[in-house]
Amino acid sequence: METIAATKGLLLEIKQVLPALAAQEHRVAEYVLAHPHDALADSITQMADACGVSVTTVSRFCRRLGLAGYRQFKVALAQSWGSAASLIYVDLKPEDTLASMAHKMFSANVQALHETREVLDLGILEQVVDAMLEARRVDIYATGGAGIAARELHFKCMQLGVNANAFLDSQMQCMSAASLAAGDVGIGISHSGQQLQVAEALKLAAEGGATTVALTSYRQAPVAQAARLVLHTASLGAATSYDSPSVRNAQLAVVDVIYGALVLKGQGLALKKMSRVAQAIAESSGGLFHPVSGMPGVS
Repeated sequence: METIAATKGLLLEIKQVLPALAAQEHRVAEYVLAHPHDALADSITQMADACGVSVTTVSRFCRRLGLAGYRQFKVALAQSWGSAASLIYVDLKPEDTLASMAHKMFSANVQALHETREVLDLGILEQVVDAMLEARRVDIYATGGAGIAARELHFKCMQLGVNANAFLDSQMQCMSAASLAAGDVGIGISHSGQQLQVAEALKLAAEGGATTVALTSYRQAPVAQAARLVLHTASLGAATSYDSPSVRNAQLAVVDVIYGALVLKGQGLALKKMSRVAQAIAESSGGLFHPVSGMPGVS
Protein backbone atom coordinates (compact mmCIF):
# COMPACT_ATOMS: atom_id res chain seq x y z
CA MET A 1 0.00 0.00 0.00
CA GLU A 2 1.36 3.43 -0.94
CA THR A 3 1.96 5.94 1.84
CA ILE A 4 0.76 9.52 1.83
CA ALA A 5 4.33 10.68 1.35
CA ALA A 6 4.77 8.45 -1.70
CA THR A 7 1.53 9.40 -3.42
CA LYS A 8 1.48 13.12 -2.67
CA GLY A 9 5.16 14.06 -2.66
CA LEU A 10 7.51 13.92 0.30
CA LEU A 11 8.35 17.62 0.44
CA LEU A 12 4.69 18.59 0.50
CA GLU A 13 3.97 15.99 3.20
CA ILE A 14 6.82 17.35 5.34
CA LYS A 15 5.46 20.87 4.96
CA GLN A 16 2.02 19.79 6.07
CA VAL A 17 3.11 17.98 9.23
CA LEU A 18 5.71 20.62 10.19
CA PRO A 19 3.67 22.50 12.85
CA ALA A 20 2.84 19.27 14.70
CA LEU A 21 6.40 17.93 14.95
CA ALA A 22 8.33 17.77 18.20
CA ALA A 23 11.28 20.17 18.45
CA GLN A 24 14.01 17.74 17.36
CA GLU A 25 11.96 16.23 14.53
CA HIS A 26 11.15 19.80 13.46
CA ARG A 27 14.89 20.43 13.05
CA VAL A 28 15.17 17.43 10.73
CA ALA A 29 12.19 18.62 8.69
CA GLU A 30 13.58 22.14 8.33
CA TYR A 31 16.93 20.73 7.22
CA VAL A 32 15.36 18.53 4.54
CA LEU A 33 13.21 21.38 3.21
CA ALA A 34 16.14 23.82 3.14
CA HIS A 35 18.71 21.34 1.78
CA PRO A 36 16.90 18.58 -0.13
CA HIS A 37 19.89 17.90 -2.40
CA ASP A 38 22.25 17.50 0.59
CA ALA A 39 19.70 15.35 2.42
CA LEU A 40 19.52 13.07 -0.59
CA ALA A 41 23.27 12.42 -0.39
CA ASP A 42 23.46 12.11 3.41
CA SER A 43 23.71 8.87 5.30
CA ILE A 44 21.42 8.69 8.32
CA THR A 45 24.39 9.49 10.57
CA GLN A 46 25.39 12.51 8.46
CA MET A 47 21.83 13.84 8.55
CA ALA A 48 21.64 13.39 12.31
CA ASP A 49 24.92 15.27 12.73
CA ALA A 50 23.81 18.06 10.36
CA CYS A 51 20.60 18.52 12.35
CA GLY A 52 22.22 18.13 15.76
CA VAL A 53 19.93 15.24 16.68
CA SER A 54 20.25 11.49 17.24
CA VAL A 55 19.94 8.78 14.61
CA THR A 56 16.88 7.60 16.51
CA THR A 57 15.23 11.00 15.97
CA VAL A 58 15.83 10.78 12.22
CA SER A 59 14.30 7.30 12.14
CA ARG A 60 11.32 8.50 14.14
CA PHE A 61 10.90 11.40 11.72
CA CYS A 62 10.78 8.96 8.79
CA ARG A 63 8.10 6.89 10.50
CA ARG A 64 6.12 10.05 11.22
CA LEU A 65 5.86 10.44 7.44
CA GLY A 66 4.42 6.94 7.09
CA LEU A 67 7.70 5.50 5.82
CA ALA A 68 9.25 2.25 7.03
CA GLY A 69 12.70 3.74 7.55
CA TYR A 70 15.52 5.89 6.24
CA ARG A 71 16.02 3.84 3.05
CA GLN A 72 12.39 4.40 2.01
CA PHE A 73 12.75 8.06 2.97
CA LYS A 74 15.67 8.45 0.54
CA VAL A 75 13.66 6.85 -2.28
CA ALA A 76 10.65 9.11 -1.64
CA LEU A 77 12.90 12.19 -1.42
CA ALA A 78 14.58 11.33 -4.73
CA GLN A 79 11.18 11.01 -6.41
CA SER A 80 9.96 14.31 -4.93
CA TRP A 81 13.17 16.25 -5.60
CA GLY A 82 13.32 14.97 -9.16
CA SER A 83 9.84 16.23 -10.00
CA ALA A 84 8.59 19.65 -11.08
CA ALA A 85 7.19 20.04 -7.57
CA SER A 86 10.69 20.64 -6.25
CA LEU A 87 10.75 24.02 -7.99
CA ILE A 88 8.52 25.49 -5.32
CA TYR A 89 11.12 24.87 -2.63
CA VAL A 90 13.86 26.83 -4.42
CA ASP A 91 14.19 30.28 -2.90
CA LEU A 92 15.15 33.40 -4.81
CA LYS A 93 18.88 33.99 -4.69
CA PRO A 94 20.99 37.16 -5.13
CA GLU A 95 22.38 35.83 -8.41
CA ASP A 96 18.90 35.35 -9.92
CA THR A 97 18.10 37.38 -13.02
CA LEU A 98 14.70 38.87 -13.77
CA ALA A 99 14.14 35.98 -16.18
CA SER A 100 15.00 33.29 -13.63
CA MET A 101 12.98 35.06 -10.95
CA ALA A 102 9.92 35.23 -13.23
CA HIS A 103 10.35 31.56 -14.13
CA LYS A 104 10.46 30.57 -10.47
CA MET A 105 7.40 32.65 -9.62
CA PHE A 106 5.31 31.25 -12.47
CA SER A 107 6.47 27.72 -11.71
CA ALA A 108 5.55 28.13 -8.05
CA ASN A 109 2.05 29.33 -8.92
CA VAL A 110 1.46 26.60 -11.49
CA GLN A 111 2.65 23.97 -9.02
CA ALA A 112 0.48 25.45 -6.27
CA LEU A 113 -2.60 24.93 -8.40
CA HIS A 114 -1.55 21.43 -9.44
CA GLU A 115 -0.83 20.22 -5.92
CA THR A 116 -3.91 21.86 -4.45
CA ARG A 117 -5.99 19.96 -6.99
CA GLU A 118 -4.26 16.76 -5.88
CA VAL A 119 -4.92 17.26 -2.15
CA LEU A 120 -8.48 18.60 -2.48
CA ASP A 121 -10.93 16.07 -1.02
CA LEU A 122 -14.02 16.15 -3.24
CA GLY A 123 -16.07 14.27 -0.66
CA ILE A 124 -15.40 16.98 1.92
CA LEU A 125 -16.03 19.64 -0.73
CA GLU A 126 -19.46 18.20 -1.40
CA GLN A 127 -20.31 18.27 2.31
CA VAL A 128 -19.17 21.90 2.55
CA VAL A 129 -21.22 22.96 -0.48
CA ASP A 130 -24.32 21.13 0.74
CA ALA A 131 -24.03 22.87 4.11
CA MET A 132 -23.60 26.28 2.45
CA LEU A 133 -26.61 25.78 0.17
CA GLU A 134 -28.80 24.89 3.13
CA ALA A 135 -27.35 27.48 5.49
CA ARG A 136 -29.33 30.31 7.01
CA ARG A 137 -26.06 32.23 7.22
CA VAL A 138 -22.42 31.71 6.16
CA ASP A 139 -19.76 33.65 8.07
CA ILE A 140 -16.14 33.64 6.88
CA TYR A 141 -13.12 34.34 9.10
CA ALA A 142 -9.56 35.24 8.05
CA THR A 143 -6.66 37.57 8.81
CA GLY A 144 -3.82 39.06 6.76
CA GLY A 145 -3.35 37.78 3.22
CA ALA A 146 -6.06 35.15 3.66
CA GLY A 147 -8.52 38.04 3.84
CA ILE A 148 -8.33 38.25 0.03
CA ALA A 149 -9.76 34.74 -0.30
CA ALA A 150 -12.35 35.47 2.40
CA ARG A 151 -13.56 38.57 0.57
CA GLU A 152 -13.65 36.69 -2.72
CA LEU A 153 -15.74 33.89 -1.22
CA HIS A 154 -18.06 36.49 0.31
CA PHE A 155 -18.44 38.17 -3.08
CA LYS A 156 -19.17 34.91 -4.87
CA CYS A 157 -21.75 33.91 -2.25
CA MET A 158 -23.47 37.25 -2.78
CA GLN A 159 -23.64 36.54 -6.52
CA LEU A 160 -25.58 33.39 -5.73
CA GLY A 161 -27.83 34.98 -3.17
CA VAL A 162 -26.20 33.08 -0.28
CA ASN A 163 -26.42 35.07 2.96
CA ALA A 164 -22.70 35.46 3.72
CA ASN A 165 -20.31 37.84 5.47
CA ALA A 166 -16.51 38.03 5.76
CA PHE A 167 -14.97 39.13 9.08
CA LEU A 168 -11.28 40.08 9.20
CA ASP A 169 -11.28 41.68 12.66
CA SER A 170 -10.78 39.35 15.66
CA GLN A 171 -13.48 40.96 17.82
CA MET A 172 -15.99 40.89 14.99
CA GLN A 173 -15.11 37.26 14.38
CA CYS A 174 -15.89 36.37 18.00
CA MET A 175 -19.16 38.31 17.93
CA SER A 176 -20.20 36.64 14.70
CA ALA A 177 -19.23 33.13 15.79
CA ALA A 178 -20.99 33.45 19.14
CA SER A 179 -24.24 34.21 17.32
CA LEU A 180 -24.08 31.24 14.92
CA ALA A 181 -26.39 28.28 15.53
CA ALA A 182 -27.50 25.02 13.99
CA GLY A 183 -28.15 25.59 10.29
CA ASP A 184 -25.35 28.15 10.00
CA VAL A 185 -21.84 27.69 8.59
CA GLY A 186 -18.57 29.16 9.86
CA ILE A 187 -15.56 29.06 7.53
CA GLY A 188 -11.99 29.82 8.64
CA ILE A 189 -9.29 30.50 6.04
CA SER A 190 -5.64 30.34 7.10
CA HIS A 191 -2.61 29.05 5.21
CA SER A 192 -0.58 28.23 8.32
CA GLY A 193 -3.59 27.36 10.44
CA GLN A 194 -1.89 29.11 13.35
CA GLN A 195 -4.22 32.12 13.62
CA LEU A 196 -5.64 31.45 17.08
CA GLN A 197 -8.41 34.04 16.74
CA VAL A 198 -9.72 32.23 13.65
CA ALA A 199 -9.52 28.88 15.47
CA GLU A 200 -11.36 30.38 18.44
CA ALA A 201 -14.11 31.70 16.16
CA LEU A 202 -14.60 28.22 14.71
CA LYS A 203 -14.77 26.72 18.19
CA LEU A 204 -17.41 29.25 19.23
CA ALA A 205 -19.40 28.54 16.06
CA ALA A 206 -19.25 24.79 16.71
CA GLU A 207 -20.44 25.27 20.29
CA GLY A 208 -23.54 26.96 18.92
CA GLY A 209 -24.24 24.04 16.61
CA ALA A 210 -22.95 25.54 13.34
CA THR A 211 -21.11 23.50 10.72
CA THR A 212 -17.45 24.56 10.82
CA VAL A 213 -15.08 24.50 7.86
CA ALA A 214 -11.35 25.19 7.56
CA LEU A 215 -9.36 26.02 4.42
CA THR A 216 -5.70 25.52 5.31
CA SER A 217 -2.44 23.92 4.27
CA TYR A 218 -1.63 22.39 7.65
CA ARG A 219 -4.04 19.68 8.73
CA GLN A 220 -2.74 19.42 12.31
CA ALA A 221 -2.71 23.17 13.04
CA PRO A 222 -5.23 24.83 15.42
CA VAL A 223 -7.56 26.13 12.68
CA ALA A 224 -7.87 22.68 11.11
CA GLN A 225 -8.34 21.04 14.50
CA ALA A 226 -11.16 23.46 15.33
CA ALA A 227 -13.17 22.61 12.21
CA ARG A 228 -15.41 19.63 11.47
CA LEU A 229 -14.71 19.80 7.72
CA VAL A 230 -11.24 20.64 6.35
CA LEU A 231 -10.36 21.59 2.77
CA HIS A 232 -6.63 21.60 2.05
CA THR A 233 -4.49 23.80 -0.12
CA ALA A 234 -0.97 22.72 -1.05
CA SER A 235 1.51 23.91 1.55
CA LEU A 236 3.73 25.99 -0.69
CA GLY A 237 4.74 28.84 1.58
CA ALA A 238 6.42 28.51 4.94
CA ALA A 239 4.18 28.19 7.97
CA THR A 240 5.26 31.72 8.90
CA SER A 241 4.55 33.16 5.44
CA TYR A 242 1.39 35.22 5.29
CA ASP A 243 1.62 36.78 1.84
CA SER A 244 3.04 34.20 -0.57
CA PRO A 245 1.47 34.72 -4.01
CA SER A 246 1.34 30.95 -4.65
CA VAL A 247 -0.42 30.35 -1.33
CA ARG A 248 -2.95 33.08 -2.05
CA ASN A 249 -3.62 31.76 -5.57
CA ALA A 250 -4.17 28.26 -4.21
CA GLN A 251 -6.74 29.63 -1.77
CA LEU A 252 -8.49 31.56 -4.53
CA ALA A 253 -8.56 28.45 -6.72
CA VAL A 254 -10.40 26.53 -4.00
CA VAL A 255 -12.82 29.45 -3.63
CA ASP A 256 -13.49 29.21 -7.38
CA VAL A 257 -14.11 25.46 -7.04
CA ILE A 258 -16.56 26.07 -4.16
CA TYR A 259 -18.35 28.65 -6.31
CA GLY A 260 -18.56 26.28 -9.26
CA ALA A 261 -19.87 23.49 -7.04
CA LEU A 262 -22.50 25.82 -5.57
CA VAL A 263 -23.70 26.63 -9.08
CA LEU A 264 -23.75 22.96 -10.14
CA LYS A 265 -25.50 21.66 -7.04
CA GLY A 266 -27.83 24.64 -6.74
CA GLN A 267 -28.88 24.26 -10.39
CA GLY A 268 -31.95 26.38 -11.21
CA LEU A 269 -32.01 28.07 -7.81
CA ALA A 270 -28.48 29.40 -8.24
CA LEU A 271 -29.13 30.61 -11.77
CA LYS A 272 -32.34 32.33 -10.71
CA LYS A 273 -30.55 34.16 -7.90
CA MET A 274 -27.67 35.11 -10.19
CA SER A 275 -30.14 36.56 -12.67
CA ARG A 276 -31.78 38.67 -9.95
CA VAL A 277 -28.39 39.96 -8.77
CA ALA A 278 -27.35 40.79 -12.35
CA GLN A 279 -30.61 42.63 -12.95
CA ALA A 280 -30.25 44.61 -9.71
CA ILE A 281 -26.70 45.67 -10.64
CA ALA A 282 -27.80 46.63 -14.15
CA GLU A 283 -30.64 48.77 -12.81
CA SER A 284 -28.42 50.48 -10.22
CA SER A 285 -25.82 51.34 -12.89
CA GLY A 286 -28.35 53.05 -15.14
CA GLY A 287 -28.31 50.30 -17.73
CA LEU A 288 -24.54 50.59 -18.30
CA PHE A 289 -23.83 47.15 -16.82
CA HIS A 290 -23.67 44.24 -19.23
CA PRO A 291 -23.48 40.81 -17.60
CA VAL A 292 -20.90 38.56 -19.18
CA SER A 293 -22.20 35.01 -19.73
CA GLY A 294 -24.78 35.58 -17.03
CA MET A 295 -22.10 36.29 -14.43
CA PRO A 296 -22.66 39.50 -12.51
CA GLY A 297 -19.89 41.62 -11.17
CA VAL A 298 -17.33 41.00 -13.93
CA SER A 299 -14.79 43.80 -14.11
